[in-house]
Order: sequence, then structure tokens, then C-alpha cells
Amino acid sequence: MTKPVDRASIVIPTHNEGENLVDTVRCVLKNTGHPDLEIIVVDDGSTDGSGDRLAEAVGHDRRVGVVRAKGLGIARARNLGATCASGQILVFLDAHCFTPPHWMDGLIQPFARPGVGMVGPAVATMCYGGEARGWGLSWRDASLEVEWLGQCGNTPYPVPLLTGCCQAMRKAAFEGPGPYDPGMTRWGSEDEELSLRCWLMGYDVLVQPQSVVYHLFRDSFPYEVQVPKILYNRLRLATLHLSDARLERVLQYYRNAPGFDETMGWLRQSDALSRRRQLQELRCRDDDWFCTRFGCRI
Repeated sequence: MTKPVDRASIVIPTHNEGENLVDTVRCVLKNTGHPDLEIIVVDDGSTDGSGDRLAEAVGHDRRVGVVRAKGLGIARARNLGATCASGQILVFLDAHCFTPPHWMDGLIQPFARPGVGMVGPAVATMCYGGEARGWGLSWRDASLEVEWLGQCGNTPYPVPLLTGCCQAMRKAAFEGPGPYDPGMTRWGSEDEELSLRCWLMGYDVLVQPQSVVYHLFRDSFPYEVQVPKILYNRLRLATLHLSDARLERVLQYYRNAPGFDETMGWLRQSDALSRRRQLQELRCRDDDWFCTRFGCRI
């Protein structure tokens, strides 16, 4: 008897992505050979008509659904898409990506191994001939600035962090460590936080070098991104998961940054400390284990 194929749900959050959104969805439909596929687009309050243009372009395809929302930000938009998904496999994809033929075949193959919580592809840029690639991410130092990692193998292998432009998870694993942190603001660090949380909860995070996704890296966003709120997300991640000593090093690094006092005020008023205690009770690994495992100097 042929083993049934798990349904895959591709969740694409979008806000004012223009034609990028239409191009991405068309590309996914054309180049994804998975036999049981759905695409859930979460239009997070776009004002450029891109959601309507998408409906006109691919509305005839029953595999595509559009969910309307407003002001959620990336983390909560992805979570909303996941709640609407019927697939056993979730693939979170940015709305400005090119997915080459068979891109998803290798991406979901590692889930045959028990304990794998998240898988990401090698990432290339759409610009400059698509030559620049990264195989996962790591933190540079106490700034929590990320840096791309080079390729370390030809088969799936562990990496500390995966970029959010494409992250695949089994739905059971997504519901296990929990969804993207809904306390994050619009943009920044939500992908790193979930990668770290997967590791601390006992799951493995792998990069699949045989799968490549091309991402549009851009100098500006089609929506407002406020620097203090990016800093807030970074400090929230540190508050949720890092030891007192490492958290203090991160705070010291940013103490003189513009907006630091305001950001700390937001953190104190948030659920960050109560969530920190909750997550520490649930995890089976700590940040000492993580930093030793991957040589992170935080």
C-alpha cells in the first residue's frame, strides 16, 4: 500500500508587497510538485491593492486562500496563517521569494527523522546573479546581530538559527514549542527566537543544502519599520531565553543606543518576564548548552 503524502501548507504573510506577492505565489504554484498543497496568504492590512491583484491573478486556483487581517506584524500574521492551515507540514515563506523547481522536495525530507523541529533551505539573493548564499545564521556577539554561515555539508545538518524568509516545520512541532512569539512587534528577531526556542525545547533545527530559495534583500521596506521596535524585539528575545549574565551583556551593549530607555519601559510593561519564567520551566536545554554547542559568543 502506498504511504499517504502529508499535506503541505505554505503560509505567506504580506503587507504592501505589490507585484512581488503575485510573482511569489505564481512561482510557488508553478515550481512546487508536492501532490497535496495549499497556500495561505495572510494580507496584513495592505493598502496597495496587492491582495486584490492576487485574487484576480490566481483566485481560480482552489489551492490558494487569502486571509484578511490588519496590523498583526509578521509573527502574528504567520500564526494566523498556521491556525487556518490544514497541512501536517507548515512552510512559512516571505512574499518576495523565488522558489526554483522541486525546492520543497528536499526541504521536507528531513522530517522523516524523529526530533527534527524546523528545516530551512540555503538562501540566495535574487540580485547579483543569485550567487550570494547562506546556510543558516548565528549571532556575532552580544549585539545579537546575525551573520550568515557557510556551507558545512551536502546533507541536512544542524545550524543555530534559520532565517525567516523560509522556515518549514511539522505542525505538531509548531504547536509543541509554541507559535511565533505574539509579543514581537512588526518586524525583527521573530525567526531567530523561534529557532532558539526549538533547540531549547529539545527539537533539532537543520539546514537542507540541497534546497535553495532566492530572497529579495532590499534596502527599504514597503511599510514603516521603527528602530526602537526592532531593538525591542531583540531585547525581548534576550529576556525570554538568555541567562542573567548573557542578558546583562546584551543590555550593556545597547545601553547607549537611541531609544533604549523607552524600549526598556515597553519591556517592563510587557509579559516578557512572566513568559521567561514559563519558558524556563518547559525547556529541556538552556542557553549554556546552546552557546557551547554552536560556539556563540554572547
